[in-house]
Amino acid sequence: MEKRVMEVLWNKQAATVQEVVKELNDEKKYAYTTILTILTRLTRKGMLERIKEGRSHRYRPRYTKEEWVKKVTSQAVEGLLSDFGELAIAQFVDTVGSTPDQLEKLKRLIRELERGEED
Repeated sequence: MEKRVMEVLWNKQAATVQEVVKELNDEKKYAYTTILTILTRLTRKGMLERIKEGRSHRYRPRYTKEEWVKKVTSQAVEGLLSDFGELAIAQFVDTVGSTPDQLEKLKRLIRELERGEED
């Protein structure tokens, strides 16, 4: 649900709780308090900025979608490497290796990283 709320905010760039509820209720009915809880949680996590506007608040993403994806995937990968080390790397390569296009992209990225270390 957090991801869906973030999608709304990335599209709108900033929104009140009511605006997010209205957008989401086109798909499914959500309570105002549910969306407020999600926005509050995302603000505490540092994903959103909360701006006072009269008697309400407007929420704005602190990260672009690309920055957020990078941050989340980086944290996930770091956690897997920390917990499982080489096993996590082997599983990643096995998964990527099942799709030739993805394997080629991985090889290209590795070559680019190696070239960058040589500089």
